[in-house]
Amino acid sequence: MTPLRRMGELAGASLEAIGAALAEVPGVPGRQSHRIAVTGLQRSGKTVFVTAFVHALLHAADAPVSDFPFFPWRGQVRDVAVEDIPGVPPFPYRARLDALLADPPAWPAPTTGLTGLRVRLRYAPAGRLARRLRPVASVAFDLVDYPGEWLLDLPMLGQSYAEWSAATMALAGAGSRADLSRDWREAAHGLDPDAPEDPAALARIGGLYLDYIRRCRAERHLHFVQPGRFLAADGVDPGRGAPFFPLVSARTARAGSNGAALEARYRAYRRLVRGFYAQVFGRLRRQVVLVDLLTALQDGPESFADLALATRRLTEAFEALKNPILRALSLGGVDRLALAATKADHVTADQLNNLVGLLRDMIGEPFVQANARQSGLFAIASVRATTQILRKYQGQALPFLLGVPDGRAGGEAVEVRPGVIPGGIPAAADGGGLEFNIRRFAPPRLGAGYGRPLPHINLDKVLQFLIA
Repeated sequence: MTPLRRMGELAGASLEAIGAALAEVPGVPGRQSHRIAVTGLQRSGKTVFVTAFVHALLHAADAPVSDFPFFPWRGQVRDVAVEDIPGVPPFPYRARLDALLADPPAWPAPTTGLTGLRVRLRYAPAGRLARRLRPVASVAFDLVDYPGEWLLDLPMLGQSYAEWSAATMALAGAGSRADLSRDWREAAHGLDPDAPEDPAALARIGGLYLDYIRRCRAERHLHFVQPGRFLAADGVDPGRGAPFFPLVSARTARAGSNGAALEARYRAYRRLVRGFYAQVFGRLRRQVVLVDLLTALQDGPESFADLALATRRLTEAFEALKNPILRALSLGGVDRLALAATKADHVTADQLNNLVGLLRDMIGEPFVQANARQSGLFAIASVRATTQILRKYQGQALPFLLGVPDGRAGGEAVEVRPGVIPGGIPAAADGGGLEFNIRRFAPPRLGAGYGRPLPHINLDKVLQFLIA
């Protein structure tokens, strides 16, 4: 019997019976759902975020308020379940949590590609009348995790092949990219776009382009690379066709030529990108973007500037979702965008505001002002690996961090003074003179039976913003 038919047979029945039937019907009050996508560039902590977020939803109801201050269903939860999302590869929550709670604990292996899971809470509504009308309500969180590199491809939907080629060529000739891209650029200059298609030459030059963008990531810790999916182990998604690359002077080429072949591959790739965003963003209203500012600061001015470029392109991608043309392509829209600087436990508490200020400066004030109601900036640690202590230093009481360096034999803790984080993007002249002592710490020892939200910084504030 369908829920609607059952409701029709309940005319004149008790308020409790009607409420119970109503609770079975999707899309009505009492059956809330939130689809939340989580992304971030390499090393930003997506896997740890999703694992900690799910664990918190499972255990916050019975935990002390201090463990997870914002949790609107405290005292009302009947049960919580983890489910698969139909059509989405499952996120390996249990395996990732087991790594964090092992002895000794370890940071979980990163996930690759698109994964997701659903957390469903069933709870008793507040208020006597509400409970009579609807004895049990539910809220579901669909968490979808995907690589941030894929998001960097979204601007390509608004660029022709010629426009993309010009922008990518200009970037490849700047800074340390010029050395990394030299072999590819020289080969590309020697390719005649009007000559008949030469599959061997396109494959050879395409391989040089793949090598260039991989070296950008591996050797120089650069972040803005397109196409993002080319960073997969095989260069492209399995079965998705041959790679392409920019041309020095891309223009409309005659059929059957090298230029026409590259443009056709570019258009095919954009169809792949468009299909992905239709799948993910078509029903999406909440997005979390994680940014590892601290590692980029330590990697040097060029890496930090490149992360700033990548992050701004990410925010531009969400601006593009407001475009009526993209809405017509079923790409939906995002009405809550949480941008979070991760690894907040690697700095002392007095530096958290600076960390948020640095993120704000990186994104740009125009975007922040234009999206004040839809976007939120946070400094978070999905799993807090350090504790803060005070020590006398040169006659002053200064905050230090206490934690176990990741990979240290014996698990002995050390005290670290991490330094001062700039509250805005450092000037080029100052970038090389900044001094930090940012360490990589091991997860805290919690034990396999840990039944409370994992120690964190501001994870509950992200939840509060997403469902406000």
